[in-house]
Amino acid sequence: MTSLPRVTIVTPFLNAEATLGEAIASVQAQTVTDWELLLVDDGSTDDSVRIANDVAATDPRIKVLRRPHGSERGAAAARNAGIKAGSGDLLAFLDADDLYEPHMLETALAAADANPQAAMIFGPTRWWYPDGDSPDWIEPTDGLAGRLHQPPRLLSRLLLMQDGLIPCTCSVLVRRSAIEHVVGFEEGFRLYEDQALWAKLFLRYPAYVTPICLSRYRQHSGSVSADAAKRGLYDPMGAHPARAPFLDWLTQYVFKSGIKDPKLDRAIRLARSPYRSEPTVRNKADRLSLKAAMQLAWLRHRFARRLARLYRLMTESVSRS
Repeated sequence: MTSLPRVTIVTPFLNAEATLGEAIASVQAQTVTDWELLLVDDGSTDDSVRIANDVAATDPRIKVLRRPHGSERGAAAARNAGIKAGSGDLLAFLDADDLYEPHMLETALAAADANPQAAMIFGPTRWWYPDGDSPDWIEPTDGLAGRLHQPPRLLSRLLLMQDGLIPCTCSVLVRRSAIEHVVGFEEGFRLYEDQALWAKLFLRYPAYVTPICLSRYRQHSGSVSADAAKRGLYDPMGAHPARAPFLDWLTQYVFKSGIKDPKLDRAIRLARSPYRSEPTVRNKADRLSLKAAMQLAWLRHRFARRLARLYRLMTESVSRS
Protein backbone atom coordinates (compact mmCIF):
# COMPACT_ATOMS: atom_id res chain seq x y z
CA MET A 1 0.00 0.00 0.00
CA THR A 2 1.43 3.36 -1.07
CA SER A 3 1.58 5.94 1.71
CA LEU A 4 0.19 9.40 1.09
CA PRO A 5 2.64 12.26 0.62
CA ARG A 6 2.96 14.63 3.53
CA VAL A 7 3.03 17.80 1.42
CA THR A 8 1.01 18.71 -1.65
CA ILE A 9 2.68 21.45 -3.73
CA VAL A 10 0.39 23.24 -6.18
CA THR A 11 1.83 25.04 -9.21
CA PRO A 12 -0.62 26.75 -11.57
CA PHE A 13 0.82 27.61 -14.96
CA LEU A 14 -0.28 29.62 -17.98
CA ASN A 15 2.07 29.91 -20.96
CA ALA A 16 5.11 29.49 -18.72
CA GLU A 17 7.37 27.49 -21.02
CA ALA A 18 10.37 29.74 -20.27
CA THR A 19 10.36 29.11 -16.50
CA LEU A 20 8.22 26.07 -15.67
CA GLY A 21 11.00 23.51 -16.02
CA GLU A 22 13.23 25.43 -13.63
CA ALA A 23 10.42 25.70 -11.06
CA ILE A 24 9.77 21.94 -11.24
CA ALA A 25 13.49 21.20 -10.89
CA SER A 26 13.60 23.26 -7.68
CA VAL A 27 10.94 20.97 -6.20
CA GLN A 28 12.78 17.84 -7.30
CA ALA A 29 15.93 19.23 -5.65
CA GLN A 30 14.32 19.37 -2.19
CA THR A 31 16.24 17.77 0.66
CA VAL A 32 13.07 15.90 1.68
CA THR A 33 11.21 13.66 -0.76
CA ASP A 34 7.83 13.19 0.93
CA TRP A 35 5.84 15.43 -1.46
CA GLU A 36 3.61 15.45 -4.51
CA LEU A 37 3.60 18.23 -7.10
CA LEU A 38 0.38 19.08 -8.91
CA LEU A 39 0.92 21.13 -12.07
CA VAL A 40 -2.37 22.84 -12.90
CA ASP A 41 -2.71 24.04 -16.49
CA ASP A 42 -4.84 27.20 -16.64
CA GLY A 43 -5.32 27.18 -20.41
CA SER A 44 -1.80 27.30 -21.84
CA THR A 45 -1.31 27.60 -25.59
CA ASP A 46 2.51 27.38 -25.61
CA ASP A 47 4.81 24.43 -24.87
CA SER A 48 4.08 24.42 -21.12
CA VAL A 49 1.81 21.38 -21.16
CA ARG A 50 4.37 19.28 -23.04
CA ILE A 51 7.07 20.30 -20.55
CA ALA A 52 4.81 19.36 -17.63
CA ASN A 53 3.77 16.03 -19.16
CA ASP A 54 7.36 15.07 -20.01
CA VAL A 55 8.51 15.61 -16.42
CA ALA A 56 5.44 13.86 -14.97
CA ALA A 57 6.19 10.82 -17.14
CA THR A 58 9.55 10.41 -15.39
CA ASP A 59 8.55 11.22 -11.79
CA PRO A 60 5.48 9.54 -10.22
CA ARG A 61 5.28 12.27 -7.58
CA ILE A 62 4.32 14.80 -10.27
CA LYS A 63 0.85 15.01 -11.84
CA VAL A 64 -0.60 17.35 -14.46
CA LEU A 65 -4.16 18.65 -14.08
CA ARG A 66 -6.03 20.11 -17.05
CA ARG A 67 -8.89 22.42 -16.11
CA PRO A 68 -12.22 21.47 -17.77
CA HIS A 69 -13.40 23.72 -20.59
CA GLY A 70 -15.50 26.56 -19.23
CA SER A 71 -14.14 26.33 -15.67
CA GLU A 72 -13.14 29.42 -13.71
CA ARG A 73 -9.73 30.70 -14.73
CA GLY A 74 -7.03 32.48 -12.76
CA ALA A 75 -4.41 31.50 -10.19
CA ALA A 76 -6.88 31.29 -7.30
CA ALA A 77 -9.18 28.85 -9.09
CA ALA A 78 -6.22 26.79 -10.32
CA ARG A 79 -4.78 26.57 -6.80
CA ASN A 80 -8.17 25.55 -5.40
CA ALA A 81 -8.37 22.78 -8.01
CA GLY A 82 -4.93 21.60 -6.93
CA ILE A 83 -5.91 21.68 -3.26
CA LYS A 84 -8.98 19.55 -4.00
CA ALA A 85 -7.01 17.03 -6.05
CA GLY A 86 -4.11 16.74 -3.60
CA SER A 87 -3.77 14.35 -0.70
CA GLY A 88 -1.12 15.89 1.59
CA ASP A 89 -2.03 17.12 5.06
CA LEU A 90 0.15 20.17 4.38
CA LEU A 91 -0.09 22.45 1.37
CA ALA A 92 2.52 24.61 -0.34
CA PHE A 93 2.33 26.80 -3.42
CA LEU A 94 4.90 27.58 -6.06
CA ASP A 95 4.20 29.82 -9.04
CA ALA A 96 5.65 28.70 -12.36
CA ASP A 97 8.20 31.54 -12.47
CA ASP A 98 9.53 31.18 -8.92
CA LEU A 99 11.91 28.72 -7.24
CA TYR A 100 12.16 26.88 -3.95
CA GLU A 101 15.49 26.91 -2.15
CA PRO A 102 16.60 23.26 -1.67
CA HIS A 103 15.86 23.36 2.09
CA MET A 104 12.40 24.97 1.76
CA LEU A 105 10.30 21.94 2.69
CA GLU A 106 12.77 20.64 5.27
CA THR A 107 12.76 24.00 7.06
CA ALA A 108 9.00 24.53 6.88
CA LEU A 109 8.20 20.97 7.98
CA ALA A 110 10.54 21.25 10.97
CA ALA A 111 8.80 24.48 11.98
CA ALA A 112 5.37 22.87 11.55
CA ASP A 113 6.38 19.91 13.74
CA ALA A 114 7.80 22.21 16.43
CA ASN A 115 4.70 24.43 16.37
CA PRO A 116 1.65 22.17 16.05
CA GLN A 117 -0.67 25.10 16.87
CA ALA A 118 0.44 27.01 13.79
CA ALA A 119 -1.88 26.69 10.81
CA MET A 120 0.55 28.61 8.64
CA ILE A 121 4.34 28.63 8.44
CA PHE A 122 6.15 31.23 6.36
CA GLY A 123 9.55 32.85 6.03
CA PRO A 124 11.46 35.48 4.08
CA THR A 125 11.88 35.32 0.32
CA ARG A 126 14.77 36.34 -1.91
CA TRP A 127 13.67 38.96 -4.44
CA TRP A 128 15.53 37.52 -7.37
CA TYR A 129 16.69 39.50 -10.41
CA PRO A 130 18.05 36.77 -12.73
CA ASP A 131 18.87 39.30 -15.45
CA GLY A 132 21.02 41.32 -13.05
CA ASP A 133 18.94 44.50 -13.46
CA SER A 134 19.08 45.04 -9.69
CA PRO A 135 20.88 43.31 -6.81
CA ASP A 136 18.99 40.48 -5.14
CA TRP A 137 17.75 41.12 -1.63
CA ILE A 138 16.16 38.99 1.09
CA GLU A 139 13.09 40.24 2.89
CA PRO A 140 13.74 41.37 6.47
CA THR A 141 11.56 39.67 9.05
CA ASP A 142 11.16 42.89 11.09
CA GLY A 143 11.42 41.12 14.45
CA LEU A 144 8.67 38.61 13.63
CA ALA A 145 10.83 35.53 13.11
CA GLY A 146 11.24 32.68 15.57
CA ARG A 147 7.86 33.24 17.20
CA LEU A 148 4.30 31.97 17.10
CA HIS A 149 1.86 34.82 16.44
CA GLN A 150 -1.67 34.59 17.77
CA PRO A 151 -4.60 35.80 15.66
CA PRO A 152 -5.37 38.38 14.48
CA ARG A 153 -2.03 40.16 15.06
CA LEU A 154 -0.47 39.53 11.66
CA LEU A 155 -3.68 40.47 9.89
CA SER A 156 -3.55 43.91 11.48
CA ARG A 157 0.18 44.45 11.21
CA LEU A 158 1.08 42.99 7.81
CA LEU A 159 -2.02 43.11 5.64
CA LEU A 160 -3.72 46.23 6.97
CA MET A 161 -1.01 48.50 8.36
CA GLN A 162 1.56 47.12 5.87
CA ASP A 163 4.16 47.09 8.63
CA GLY A 164 6.40 44.35 7.29
CA LEU A 165 6.45 42.36 4.09
CA ILE A 166 3.47 40.21 3.21
CA PRO A 167 4.23 36.49 2.84
CA CYS A 168 5.12 35.50 -0.72
CA THR A 169 3.06 32.58 -1.96
CA CYS A 170 6.21 30.56 -2.59
CA SER A 171 7.35 30.84 1.06
CA VAL A 172 4.24 29.46 2.76
CA LEU A 173 3.19 26.11 4.19
CA VAL A 174 -0.44 25.70 5.35
CA ARG A 175 -2.26 22.88 7.12
CA ARG A 176 -5.00 21.39 4.95
CA SER A 177 -7.50 21.41 7.81
CA ALA A 178 -7.17 25.20 8.14
CA ILE A 179 -7.30 25.98 4.44
CA GLU A 180 -10.38 23.79 3.97
CA HIS A 181 -12.06 25.44 6.96
CA VAL A 182 -11.69 28.89 5.39
CA VAL A 183 -12.67 27.51 1.94
CA GLY A 184 -9.38 28.16 0.15
CA PHE A 185 -8.49 31.01 -2.17
CA GLU A 186 -10.99 33.71 -3.11
CA GLU A 187 -11.50 33.20 -6.84
CA GLY A 188 -12.94 36.67 -7.40
CA PHE A 189 -9.54 38.30 -6.92
CA ARG A 190 -6.74 38.47 -9.47
CA LEU A 191 -4.19 40.55 -7.55
CA TYR A 192 -5.21 39.96 -3.94
CA GLU A 193 -6.09 36.26 -4.04
CA ASP A 194 -3.08 35.40 -1.87
CA GLN A 195 -3.67 38.17 0.67
CA ALA A 196 -7.34 37.22 0.94
CA LEU A 197 -6.34 33.71 2.00
CA TRP A 198 -3.69 34.96 4.41
CA ALA A 199 -6.31 37.31 5.90
CA LYS A 200 -8.74 34.43 6.51
CA LEU A 201 -6.01 32.36 8.15
CA PHE A 202 -4.48 35.20 10.22
CA LEU A 203 -7.95 36.08 11.51
CA ARG A 204 -8.53 32.64 13.04
CA TYR A 205 -5.25 30.76 13.48
CA PRO A 206 -1.75 31.16 14.92
CA ALA A 207 1.13 31.48 12.44
CA TYR A 208 4.84 30.85 12.83
CA VAL A 209 7.58 32.85 11.07
CA THR A 210 10.94 31.23 10.35
CA PRO A 211 14.03 33.43 9.88
CA ILE A 212 15.37 31.20 7.07
CA CYS A 213 14.95 32.30 3.46
CA LEU A 214 12.78 29.70 1.72
CA SER A 215 12.38 30.68 -1.91
CA ARG A 216 13.23 32.95 -4.83
CA TYR A 217 10.61 35.37 -6.12
CA ARG A 218 11.53 36.08 -9.74
CA GLN A 219 11.37 39.75 -10.73
CA HIS A 220 10.51 40.33 -14.37
CA SER A 221 8.37 42.67 -16.44
CA GLY A 222 5.90 39.96 -17.41
CA SER A 223 4.71 39.11 -13.88
CA VAL A 224 1.14 39.81 -12.80
CA SER A 225 2.19 42.40 -10.19
CA ALA A 226 4.63 44.14 -12.56
CA ASP A 227 1.96 44.37 -15.25
CA ALA A 228 -0.58 45.73 -12.75
CA ALA A 229 1.94 48.31 -11.53
CA LYS A 230 2.58 49.47 -15.10
CA ARG A 231 -1.16 49.90 -15.63
CA GLY A 232 -1.54 51.91 -12.42
CA LEU A 233 -3.59 49.27 -10.64
CA TYR A 234 -1.04 48.34 -8.00
CA ASP A 235 1.42 50.13 -5.73
CA PRO A 236 2.92 48.14 -2.84
CA MET A 237 3.30 51.21 -0.62
CA GLY A 238 0.54 53.58 -1.73
CA ALA A 239 -3.21 53.75 -2.36
CA HIS A 240 -4.18 52.01 -5.59
CA PRO A 241 -7.38 50.85 -7.33
CA ALA A 242 -6.92 47.12 -6.66
CA ARG A 243 -6.69 47.54 -2.86
CA ALA A 244 -10.06 49.18 -2.27
CA PRO A 245 -12.17 46.11 -3.26
CA PHE A 246 -9.92 43.89 -1.15
CA LEU A 247 -10.43 46.09 1.92
CA ASP A 248 -14.19 46.20 1.30
CA TRP A 249 -14.26 42.41 1.09
CA LEU A 250 -12.11 42.05 4.22
CA THR A 251 -14.33 44.41 6.22
CA GLN A 252 -17.37 42.30 5.40
CA TYR A 253 -15.53 39.04 6.03
CA VAL A 254 -14.42 40.11 9.51
CA PHE A 255 -17.92 41.37 10.32
CA LYS A 256 -19.55 38.11 9.22
CA SER A 257 -17.00 36.07 11.19
CA GLY A 258 -18.34 37.52 14.45
CA ILE A 259 -14.77 38.02 15.70
CA LYS A 260 -14.49 41.30 17.58
CA ASP A 261 -11.13 42.88 18.29
CA PRO A 262 -10.75 46.62 18.90
CA LYS A 263 -7.19 46.75 17.53
CA LEU A 264 -8.26 44.95 14.37
CA ASP A 265 -11.25 47.24 13.94
CA ARG A 266 -8.96 50.27 14.19
CA ALA A 267 -6.50 48.78 11.69
CA ILE A 268 -9.32 48.19 9.22
CA ARG A 269 -10.55 51.75 9.66
CA LEU A 270 -7.07 53.20 9.13
CA ALA A 271 -6.40 51.01 6.09
CA ARG A 272 -9.64 52.09 4.47
CA SER A 273 -9.19 55.80 5.19
CA PRO A 274 -7.45 56.68 1.87
CA TYR A 275 -10.41 55.18 0.01
CA ARG A 276 -13.16 56.92 1.98
CA SER A 277 -14.41 60.23 0.65
CA GLU A 278 -16.01 61.57 3.86
CA PRO A 279 -14.33 64.91 4.75
CA THR A 280 -14.69 64.23 8.48
CA VAL A 281 -12.13 65.14 11.11
CA ARG A 282 -11.84 61.49 12.09
CA ASN A 283 -11.13 60.29 8.56
CA LYS A 284 -8.52 63.02 8.06
CA ALA A 285 -6.88 62.00 11.33
CA ASP A 286 -6.98 58.34 10.27
CA ARG A 287 -5.21 59.17 7.01
CA LEU A 288 -2.48 61.03 8.86
CA SER A 289 -2.05 58.14 11.32
CA LEU A 290 -1.85 55.61 8.50
CA LYS A 291 0.64 57.71 6.56
CA ALA A 292 2.91 58.12 9.58
CA ALA A 293 2.78 54.41 10.41
CA MET A 294 3.57 53.39 6.83
CA GLN A 295 6.43 55.87 6.53
CA LEU A 296 7.98 54.51 9.72
CA ALA A 297 7.54 50.93 8.48
CA TRP A 298 9.10 51.82 5.13
CA LEU A 299 12.10 53.46 6.78
CA ARG A 300 12.66 50.35 8.89
CA HIS A 301 12.33 48.19 5.81
CA ARG A 302 14.86 50.25 3.83
CA PHE A 303 17.31 50.18 6.71
CA ALA A 304 16.97 46.40 7.07
CA ARG A 305 17.37 45.93 3.32
CA ARG A 306 20.55 48.01 3.21
CA LEU A 307 21.90 46.23 6.27
CA ALA A 308 21.25 42.86 4.64
CA ARG A 309 22.97 43.99 1.46
CA LEU A 310 25.99 45.24 3.45
CA TYR A 311 26.18 41.93 5.30
CA ARG A 312 26.07 40.01 2.01
CA LEU A 313 28.84 42.16 0.51
CA MET A 314 31.00 41.66 3.59
CA THR A 315 30.38 37.89 3.51
CA GLU A 316 31.27 37.70 -0.17
CA SER A 317 34.41 39.73 0.43
CA VAL A 318 35.53 37.41 3.23
CA SER A 319 34.84 34.31 1.13
CA ARG A 320 36.96 35.64 -1.73
CA SER A 321 39.90 36.51 0.51
